[in-house]
Amino acid sequence: MNEELIAKNIKNEVLIENFKRYFDILESSNKELFKDKYWSKAQQLYNSIDSENKENLKEFIKMVMIESVAEVLAFVDGIATFDEQEYPFELFYNNIKISGSLQEYLLMDIEDNGFE
Repeated sequence: MNEELIAKNIKNEVLIENFKRYFDILESSNKELFKDKYWSKAQQLYNSIDSENKENLKEFIKMVMIESVAEVLAFVDGIATFDEQEYPFELFYNNIKISGSLQEYLLMDIEDNGFE
């Protein structure tokens, strides 16, 4: 598995699938799903806005998700480091270093193929 494929899998599994799951839950009428107080509050908010603002909220959530995952990948790639971190992180798969361009591949894939 190479960096490009890992970035695509992160996009599909972490970003797209979770995004769909979140909004499938919010749009559900199954009351069992909202026993958790945070989901219940999220559904109240979601139900209180009109369809245009629901779409605006979805775009905002996409932006937050993309930026959050990209920021984490910056640390995995060694582009960013934490205070007092002496050495950058390195990610290995099958004894081969694969970190270094994950953030770049993720953002390129989103730019080329969208978030769908």
